[in-house]
Amino acid sequence: MALIRCDFLRPAAALALLAAGCVADVGPRAVVVGPPPPGFTADTSTREGLATGAEASEAGCRALADALWVADGAGRRECLRYAAAGTAHGSAARSALALVLIPGDAADASYRFAGGRPQVEGAGEGYEASMGARRAAARALSAAAGGLPVVLAGRPGMHGSSGDHARDRHTQAEVDLLDAKLTALRRRYGFREFVLSGFSSGGAIAANLLARRTDIRCAVIASAPLDFAAFYRGPDGALPDHYAMRRGELADPMGSVGAIRPDATIVVLGDRRDRKVPAAAWEAWVDAARRAGLRVSAAEVSGFDPAEPAGAASFHQTAGSAVEAALACAAGGPALPSPHGRMAVGPPEAGTALAATSPRAAE
Repeated sequence: MALIRCDFLRPAAALALLAAGCVADVGPRAVVVGPPPPGFTADTSTREGLATGAEASEAGCRALADALWVADGAGRRECLRYAAAGTAHGSAARSALALVLIPGDAADASYRFAGGRPQVEGAGEGYEASMGARRAAARALSAAAGGLPVVLAGRPGMHGSSGDHARDRHTQAEVDLLDAKLTALRRRYGFREFVLSGFSSGGAIAANLLARRTDIRCAVIASAPLDFAAFYRGPDGALPDHYAMRRGELADPMGSVGAIRPDATIVVLGDRRDRKVPAAAWEAWVDAARRAGLRVSAAEVSGFDPAEPAGAASFHQTAGSAVEAALACAAGGPALPSPHGRMAVGPPEAGTALAATSPRAAE
């Protein structure tokens, strides 16, 4: 994901993008400095920590007010961080609805498969935002939404959470951990329902969570790899060896779409010009969901980011549209982005997906 300028977006969209590594003027830009928290081997809020991954002790995790000690399906435990606002005791919204933003991969992240395992090759400096900056973003977004509880969810191995991002990315274990995290948030704050906004790889997680949970009022999924075969496939049509080696570990949303409850409200957004996640990777999922009888609204929105270098537009940056749609759903309105600068709304048409670069080393 490229470094995103926030000043050309409306406030809610800008704040949402901070969760994905955007530098927003909602408080100090606070680049992460200093040692990791006690009990952590590294700070995954930094590019170095993102690459190495981090282990955490239960005691160190429980000492943090913004952390949850959760387990995946195999019993592996990780400490997942988050930034929250609008969750104060006594709030009328405390026992009702929360907006949870699940971010994509790190800004300008690239990956390689070496030594039999996936590794982070690099990430842009736009990834590094302190927990203070993320909390400021959550507070500002909650205020803009009339006090709605807002949670910026850290994924395993990212944004201060323990885990190994390269290993956990796109896996069943990652979905297990985020699933456990939502359950832990319910216990901690008394939430009854969630609205999910998942961007890019975070959208794949949101799609899988829909198949596991009954407390998701609606999910907005933007520019997401929802068909892993389409996402990982190279320009020559072949799937890379590492995809075949790890296929059993991966949580392909195409495999869980049939388990989603039929009354779920789902919005899928994307730009068919996207050069990081091809349209085929979300169009196939929309088609499969509709065949399964699900209510899916699909909208094509602009992913153009004027801050990207001339001639290198990715058309991937739709996180702002996703948070707008999620806020509309939380307010009880139609969960589709507003029409300013947007493109056609409706079901995707066959044969319109653009060819995309590959292999999908970064998104």
